[in-house]
Amino acid sequence: MKSFDDIAKANAEHYDRLLRESGDTPAAAQWADQATQDLRLKILCEIGDMKSAKVLDFGCGMGRLYELLAADGFTGEYVGYEIAPELAAAAQKKHAGARFERRDVLKDGIPEEFDYVLISGVFNNKHSASKDYVRAVLKTLFAKARNGLAFNGLSTYVDYFAENLNYMDPAETFAACKAELSSAVTLRHDYQLKAGVIPYEFTIYVYKNALPLPANRVPHK
Repeated sequence: MKSFDDIAKANAEHYDRLLRESGDTPAAAQWADQATQDLRLKILCEIGDMKSAKVLDFGCGMGRLYELLAADGFTGEYVGYEIAPELAAAAQKKHAGARFERRDVLKDGIPEEFDYVLISGVFNNKHSASKDYVRAVLKTLFAKARNGLAFNGLSTYVDYFAENLNYMDPAETFAACKAELSSAVTLRHDYQLKAGVIPYEFTIYVYKNALPLPANRVPHK
């Protein structure tokens, strides 16, 4: 089983290679096109009011989220964390008005808090410890979110599975968030990224509140 350090190293090498191969394009962040990348990001932003918030874009790539926020009148503070050093440096060079860092949050920790944490596509690559890695990252990031965290993932409700991609059961992921993060969780599995194609991704919003985590319950038969 790969350690979390191994996963971070593999992701860093993978995305820096994509940047060298594809340049400043959606492909550098492993997206097929700009339209579907933007739709994913806009759905993440629907977790709350971003306009004056301090936002962490975890796995920020070239900072496309920052561009979308700026186009919508963003006056808050944007921070991008990226595991791939070349990608983080390229994003900072492109966007002088934002802050980008190369950071491994599981190894380096997080020295600040954010109103919202947004995570797009970070969990899509398959590793032998993917499930444990996803939960560890979510716990670490949610601890630094004042209002909430939003992330997306590839759904198991698909008609095709690629061997190199990580598919997550939406119901199981929802239950884990309810049990380990917050009693206030929303699951969205309703949006289409491509016309005529069933929804093959989902998004989860996890909100901070002062209520206790729900006890595990056995469903009524």
